[in-house]
Amino acid sequence: MVVGPLDPDSFADNVTDSLRRMGHEVHATGAARPRLKSVRLGHLLSIAAERLPREDTYLQRHLIAAERDFRPDVILTTDRSIQPEVVRKLKEGGAAIALWFPDHVSNMGRHDFFLAGYDRIFFKNPALVRQLTAIQGIAATYLPEACNPSWHKSDMTYGTDQSIVLAGNVHPTRAILLDRMVRAGLPLKIYGAPLPRWMNFPALESVHTGQSVQRAVKANTFRSARVVLNNLHPAEFAGVNCRLFEAAGSGAAILTEAREGLDDLFEVGKEVLTFGSFDELVEKCEFLLGNQSEGARIGDAAAYRAHADHTYDLRLVEILGSL
Repeated sequence: MVVGPLDPDSFADNVTDSLRRMGHEVHATGAARPRLKSVRLGHLLSIAAERLPREDTYLQRHLIAAERDFRPDVILTTDRSIQPEVVRKLKEGGAAIALWFPDHVSNMGRHDFFLAGYDRIFFKNPALVRQLTAIQGIAATYLPEACNPSWHKSDMTYGTDQSIVLAGNVHPTRAILLDRMVRAGLPLKIYGAPLPRWMNFPALESVHTGQSVQRAVKANTFRSARVVLNNLHPAEFAGVNCRLFEAAGSGAAILTEAREGLDDLFEVGKEVLTFGSFDELVEKCEFLLGNQSEGARIGDAAAYRAHADHTYDLRLVEILGSL
């Protein structure tokens, strides 16, 4: 049983697709809390639910009903908001239950999932795992995210779009960086949700495509671009995000911020390029924009590594083995 939002190419969507492709019988419940059509009302519901655990437990009763009906051997959630009382009721059916937390540390909410009694919690941040295991003795395991062989791949010719692509939400520090890039004359394209209304970056509005990309469309977008920029959230202080693996699997020439653990995942300089300053970012963007053959070599090497070592299939074998 997989718990988590099932938007196309979401974390739970990739997990569900991979488990089914691997031959498992899977029931995907969707998010722990009801999803509302209004984004604003959904945010208000989440804020209220975080502060009203008894009422939130009631909202999550569909998870208990699903467990009673499906009787899974394993429950894997990518949604950290399951109430501890609901986790305890889910465990009564005898299934092993784990959380694979896909986000950075500033999105941990009240941290109450540490009190829920999960059999194991998987994090993509190696520094966090070291702390939790050595000091608190929590059953935490370092597990990076992955690419999905079903759709994070592309047969497109590399670099036909002479632009720098970024796909994702535009949070404040990212907006500042992207604005600097536009003002420096770099050919940027942004894909993803619209910029928040409370941000005032007119230059970014002009380079936002107004589109979100998922699955094979995302893969082709990444492969076609001369550069895929992977700017990380400040709270991503160690480890890397899912976008890095998706872009690598797609055969993109990736320029990413360096983080602890990256060297264990990809060969820097051969499979991905990194930057540690704005000047270095500009220099490497200009290099890739002007060297299609070199970008193709990097993208091909990234795709080979991602599909050999960093697929959801491999990660899920590790999770199921540990449970």
